[in-house]
Amino acid sequence: MEVPVMTTAQAPDRTPSRPVVPLWWGVDAVPDRFGPCVVTVGVFDGVHRGHRRLIDHARAVGRERGLPVVLLTFDPHPARVLGIDRDTAVLTTVDRRAELAAAAGVDAVCVLRFTTGLAARTPHEFARDVLARGLEAAAVVVGANFTFGVRAAGDVTTLATLGTGLGFTTHVVPLLQAVDAPCSSTHARRCIRSGRLDAAARALGRPHRVDGARRGDVVRPDPGTALPPPGRYCGLVDGCAGDVEVLPGGRVRIVAAVGDRPAPDGPVSVVFAGNGTLR
Repeated sequence: MEVPVMTTAQAPDRTPSRPVVPLWWGVDAVPDRFGPCVVTVGVFDGVHRGHRRLIDHARAVGRERGLPVVLLTFDPHPARVLGIDRDTAVLTTVDRRAELAAAAGVDAVCVLRFTTGLAARTPHEFARDVLARGLEAAAVVVGANFTFGVRAAGDVTTLATLGTGLGFTTHVVPLLQAVDAPCSSTHARRCIRSGRLDAAARALGRPHRVDGARRGDVVRPDPGTALPPPGRYCGLVDGCAGDVEVLPGGRVRIVAAVGDRPAPDGPVSVVFAGNGTLR
């Protein structure tokens, strides 16, 4: 496993996103004193309504047992590393993911660097080394479609069987169904790519936000960020109402911002407030 780095908990800030709970890169960064916990596992890109249902269930288990809740996520997206033909455009950076998870009530976030080496682990190795030994999981909460281990050989039944021998209970949460599609990161990406930002907001539980670096009136989003089609949109620029234009090539231009304008250069967040483009 790669050498971990721990990010110190910080006060909330609009830009850049800053987690308000401990953020550990790798299980080796988990403090020895942290002890047994409830772990919820997944990519959690977007921390959408379905993800928050997992977190809510994990918190309920944690309250019942008097244990903290850890969200275990992966970066980069596993499908990208494995070469799976799937849209893996980023809905939320790792820091933003941790910020949203903290707001949903988790006590800490652990990020595993997803590599071919991690992907080659058997389900038993992952459950033993990451969940049981690395995080000291007393309970593990996952979605009904959860798979893990080499070639996705393990599923929720596998996890429950392994947990019995490794000392943790397994809790499976049914998938959340949106009005027209499953509430999933894939569905949210499709909505954003097609400009259906209202539908994306329904799946996410909030408008889509893009974080990046501003130079003058041009924003360079973080690499791989999910963007709507080129065009002009109403939005919020660091919390101030304004219009933005998505440019070909993955950049965003700030057309107008009302109120206190952000600093000309530096980190910035852009929230897309609604459907369609303004012509």
